[in-house]
Amino acid sequence: MKRTFVLVLGVAALLVGLRTHAHGTTLRMQAVPSPAELEARGLPPAPNVPYFSDAYQTWLRVIRAAQTPVGVDFVPMPSQPHRVWQPDWAGPVLFAPGEKPLKIPEHRFAEIEGEWTVPFVLPTINCANKWEQEDGSNVWIALDGWSATFIAHDKGSDGKWHAYPASDLLNAGAESDVACYGRGNPRGYRTSAFFWIEWAGVRNIPVTKQHRNLPLKAGDTIYVRIAADTSGPHAWQRATLWLVNVTQRYFVPPVKFDSGCLNCGNKYQEPATLFGNTAEWITEAIFYDAVKPSLPNTLADFGTVTLSDAVATDQDGIVYEPGNPGPAKPNIDWMTWDGTPLDQGGTLWACSYIDGPTTTSFVRAPYVVATPGQQGGLEPKPKHC
Repeated sequence: MKRTFVLVLGVAALLVGLRTHAHGTTLRMQAVPSPAELEARGLPPAPNVPYFSDAYQTWLRVIRAAQTPVGVDFVPMPSQPHRVWQPDWAGPVLFAPGEKPLKIPEHRFAEIEGEWTVPFVLPTINCANKWEQEDGSNVWIALDGWSATFIAHDKGSDGKWHAYPASDLLNAGAESDVACYGRGNPRGYRTSAFFWIEWAGVRNIPVTKQHRNLPLKAGDTIYVRIAADTSGPHAWQRATLWLVNVTQRYFVPPVKFDSGCLNCGNKYQEPATLFGNTAEWITEAIFYDAVKPSLPNTLADFGTVTLSDAVATDQDGIVYEPGNPGPAKPNIDWMTWDGTPLDQGGTLWACSYIDGPTTTSFVRAPYVVATPGQQGGLEPKPKHC
């Protein structure tokens, strides 16, 4: 077997050539746009990983699919939806090397990315009740979602301010909802999906075109990437977002957006500042209540979603992966009803597995609502997905 390597590096462009002859086959590495070309076109820069890695090949496929730029707006919701409870998460989390709550780590995560296919979702709520009209699920990537990064303040019923550790959160992803139209073949239900972002846990902000949610279709493969500014006057308080619909071949040119506020509306208010202490790839139930506030939405049946290109990069360009965390500390979380742990009688909602260095899968645990009009009676109560 004969191998010939040709490597040409230029200041304005990067061209890598490789031809491998083995059993009559030829594999050729194609031209790669230069950083300047990528910036001019509004495409995400190349990841700091080897050419033949899965993450690099995913990036190549994404930038080649991104053909049509789409101008968008970020329109905050006019009012904060009533949040009935904080559901648990399912998915892998990386803690930066030496991470400690409320401390900025030496190696701060500055970028995170992921690619997945928008799932076709089915309702798990009881469609016989007219008030139970919709449930959904989110898949997202995030920085600073797990470990405490600031001291939150809230006024209690005693009229005094109480302090507690809380986490800043910069995340972006896609929501998939399904309306509950009544009895019948659930395969006839239509998935409604869209991109969104959130910073500081204030609210989900849909990505909109002319003030309408930029739609996604079940089956669309999407790529999401976030990069925090690590220098300059807005360091760690400003970030760039890239969104690509690989299937529909459109992309959102890089959008700069600023952090939200912490301790909003009280005397302790301050802008959110990323610590870069955790990186997450997550599925979660949506926050919104049903039309009747006493009936919260439940987690849609999304089946199995596989997220690839799960890569986080620190401010020095070092790459970390859920299945290859290096000095970072890995963890993986499962989602249970109302956050009650399984060993305390909790009911499993969703679980997650690491399938490879940069691949993780989310699996929806099957259950049905037992009593018409009630969301809490879950049967069966699975202990594993």
